[in-house]
Amino acid sequence: MKEEMHVEEHVKLWNLATIKIWDVRHVVVGADESIYAYRFPVSGFIYTVRGNATIKLDDTMYVIDQMQVLHGGKGVWMNISLNEDSFEFYLIFYRANLSLSNTRENQALLRQHVPFHLQYAFAPGYPMDLYDKVQRIEQHWERTDVFSKFQVKTLFYQFINELMRQLSAQGIETAKPDLVAQAVRYLQENYMLPVMVDPLAELLDCSAGHLSRTFKKETGSSLITYLTRIRMYKAKELLLHTDASLQKIAEAIGIPDVIYFNRLFKKHVGLSPGRFKQKCIALPTGQNNAIKESELSIVSPMHRGYDPIDDNYYQYKPKGESLTSMRSRKPVALLLMLSLTLLISACSPSQGSSATSSNGKSGNNAPTTEVAQSNESAVQERVVKHPWGETVIKGDPEHIISLFPAATDYLLALGIVPQAASSNEEGSDQFPTYLSDQLQGKENLGWQVDPNYESILAAEPDLIIGQDFMSDAYDSLSKIAPTLLAEKLQDEQGIIRMKTSLLHMGDMLGKTDQAKQVIEEYEKKAAEAREKIKQSIGDETVMFLRLSDKEVRYYSKRNYEVLYDDLGLTPPVSIPDPTDSMKVISMESLPSINPDHIFLLSSDENETTELQKTAVWKSLNAVKNNNVYIVDYGLWFQGPGGPIGQSKIIEEAVSFLTQ
Repeated sequence: MKEEMHVEEHVKLWNLATIKIWDVRHVVVGADESIYAYRFPVSGFIYTVRGNATIKLDDTMYVIDQMQVLHGGKGVWMNISLNEDSFEFYLIFYRANLSLSNTRENQALLRQHVPFHLQYAFAPGYPMDLYDKVQRIEQHWERTDVFSKFQVKTLFYQFINELMRQLSAQGIETAKPDLVAQAVRYLQENYMLPVMVDPLAELLDCSAGHLSRTFKKETGSSLITYLTRIRMYKAKELLLHTDASLQKIAEAIGIPDVIYFNRLFKKHVGLSPGRFKQKCIALPTGQNNAIKESELSIVSPMHRGYDPIDDNYYQYKPKGESLTSMRSRKPVALLLMLSLTLLISACSPSQGSSATSSNGKSGNNAPTTEVAQSNESAVQERVVKHPWGETVIKGDPEHIISLFPAATDYLLALGIVPQAASSNEEGSDQFPTYLSDQLQGKENLGWQVDPNYESILAAEPDLIIGQDFMSDAYDSLSKIAPTLLAEKLQDEQGIIRMKTSLLHMGDMLGKTDQAKQVIEEYEKKAAEAREKIKQSIGDETVMFLRLSDKEVRYYSKRNYEVLYDDLGLTPPVSIPDPTDSMKVISMESLPSINPDHIFLLSSDENETTELQKTAVWKSLNAVKNNNVYIVDYGLWFQGPGGPIGQSKIIEEAVSFLTQ
């Protein structure tokens, strides 16, 4: 997709980025040579010096003369065919990193404009200014002393500065890389390897969740399903055109276990490999393939180039020789095992599953639990029926994992300590602050809103506890281990009821008595706190606000029953309807609400400071009377809905409102 280059925004991001020069090469391609299917290991610039050639970056073709600049992002495919006797150019590979500590404004800017990934080509108005810097970069790169390496980076920044200045004057169009086309191409060329979503996403410079969602949206199937189709197509080719054994064929398509291969082939083709060969071997070529190649390919096939397992698996020949690439064949046993497990699971029918509701809500329907004795052993089985099907739990699971903070809260409240649990937010390796003391020494699975099946498989669970919004992933999770989804159940007003939700979870886990005990203790604690607060502030109004990306968000009772029902706090008259969790309001509307107390949630100290400087903020009664309470983000944003979280919110609310 073509779009106009936003040079000023690109300059801002170049200024924020930390740059590492990856490699610099001066290449001369001879008359009988070409460069075919070379994948960029990182982002890179091409600066042409002599000759004329056709350069193809992914599916975009450029006819290039001397003294022109091209740019491609990490993972882009490059083909060069000569239009003259020789073609000379420089390649500068670099890696740009932006710190996670950058402001949300900068992160939003990065989501809209990613100069390090874009493809473009242009003829500079003043080519010699750029050529001088490129030539000097290459000269210093060849030297080994530290000053020369430092000079390379200095000259690169000068090159970028001059490049941006000239781009700004010319108004160049850029092309965003086709993420799905690149992924499909990689699958077609690497089907014989253990293909994993995370390394592929790293290669394409995106998150695994974004890659999976985009791929499914554009192709109609998951990455794993698409890979399986390719492998089955290749297996049929080998069955029909070679006398290789089933073991050899299975290994050739990336499935070393011949039993798995046989089962997978029969599921997708409808016949066992042997039966397929017997029935189809006599048919003319072109009539014996149930899957045509056109069904698998949305991009033209290319040879293998860069391997994402190691960024160093590429090299150039000395000056004057053509560009080549190398591949490591190192065994990757763990990744292969995980890939095969997920691959086979994703293509197998879900045992005991049934049609599910689209939103995962179960209303007031309690789970049905049946207890049965296994014929094979003395292990007791429980069958839990729920909106997503049935889950069979054998014995007492010892290796339970939790995929979301609310689910972890339920488990800990019921006396179950998960062996592994999700982190508190995306990009973090920390547990939720209010639960971390109970999770010491346990494995952190990272953020699992979009389940990372590799990390879940590696945890080797015998029971998975997810959250109800993960309903789309339920079948896949169930093929790894028995899976239950914790539910935040709502009443008729739309308010999430913690006690109902906890009792529901306790029933599924066979912990009903424990759940009732937790609820009894919680109600006693809430009643005592409610009385203390009533004596302290009476009917004064209490507002819950959150600052997020320069928005002021006014929260309803939906997630905060703990404040307005359990503690009996008086909300402002204007509180949003609980059918919505919150509404965005303007700063100017705050004086009309003018609460007596404000609980303020913000993850950005700078945003809070800027808010506190405004005249509107200073005019509020809560501010004048020093009744604004800055609350812990982890507890007050993730804690509501969980018995431990709400208990700790009660403690903090009492401390704030009775001081």
